[in-house]
Amino acid sequence: MSSPKSLGLSGFHSIEFFVKDLPRALAWHNQKFGFTEVARTTADFESRHGQKSVVMRGAGDVGWIFTAPIDKASSAGKWLARHPEGVSHLNFKVNKMSAAAQFLAERKASFLYDIQEVKKNNGNWLETSIATPLGETNFRFIESNNFESFAPGFEWTADWNKAGNPFAFTDIDHVTCNTRCMIGLTEFYRAVLGFEQYWGIEFHTAHHHPTAGTGSGLESIVMWDPESQIKFATNQPLQPYYNNSQIEIFIEDNNAAGIQHFALSVKEIIPVISGLREKGCIFLQAPGKYYKQLPERMVSNNIGKINEPMEKIEKLGILVDGRDNKYLLQLFMKEMCVQMDDPAAGPFFYEIIQRAGDPGFGDGNFKALFDSIEQDQMAASRQEMRDRVDSLI
Repeated sequence: MSSPKSLGLSGFHSIEFFVKDLPRALAWHNQKFGFTEVARTTADFESRHGQKSVVMRGAGDVGWIFTAPIDKASSAGKWLARHPEGVSHLNFKVNKMSAAAQFLAERKASFLYDIQEVKKNNGNWLETSIATPLGETNFRFIESNNFESFAPGFEWTADWNKAGNPFAFTDIDHVTCNTRCMIGLTEFYRAVLGFEQYWGIEFHTAHHHPTAGTGSGLESIVMWDPESQIKFATNQPLQPYYNNSQIEIFIEDNNAAGIQHFALSVKEIIPVISGLREKGCIFLQAPGKYYKQLPERMVSNNIGKINEPMEKIEKLGILVDGRDNKYLLQLFMKEMCVQMDDPAAGPFFYEIIQRAGDPGFGDGNFKALFDSIEQDQMAASRQEMRDRVDSLI
């Protein structure tokens, strides 16, 4: 049999989060994002696996699976004993499971189990899973042919086609991961998954003062699968002051490398950000000088005129980037531990993005993001020091 030319991805099937507090995760995504429940695990599945899951319809046709342990010895229980809440699995749709498995095997993928097949009535489901350099975040590959439920062991609780959200998140624009050693992950994408390099950047933050020992640096490379257009951005800290980087802080808070955020695509970002702010979502704030410098940066990058009112862009804190008469608008939310006011909710967060022709990832906005994260971290450190002093008085 000849070797497959590609993995044959056709998109994301679903995203699975392991969570300690299932009702809280469901309530937040329903009340803030407008996600609606569509499926949940059966009693038999929960008895056999010691964990239960609820599926919500998220961005476009991608399912958001929230899984909580019933038994501490379950997969979710063991995972959550070592990590805060976060992404445990990325689930991909493949065109043909046999070809995908052969492609992965020839590239020495670490399979966690052989292909599993479930037949039900006139449909069938095939899946397998591999380990990744992303700590304990695994990749699952799925071929579903007329399978009547969301997945084996699940039952529908609502009509998938009637579910959605008021913000009309169209899809996952990209996935961003943080690791201490980027080359291991980018080479995994290249060598095992057959991805190609799409974009890259490196910089130091505004707080970078070599003589004072402050600030941090970041390097990021985006890999993609041209066939499905799935994109992964990978961040690593840059020396000097490696340990100051918010990438390293994420890894410490997550107790491993992992998925930092998903970028959710929207057609019109202004009403989305306005609506999310009204619902109490908390966003990162760009440095105060950002909008003063924006007109000059737009000229230097030849962004040209944007269609959205600049006064609304600034009022809502939306970031602008692009070049050559193309642009994008984006904004980053604060971490789930901030949204839920609980460290156990973890350092994962969401990005909202609207593209107006620009295929990049916001070169200038990346730096603005890291500057604002560092400002928050510096403020938190100062508050921690004050709290420690107060405790001694």
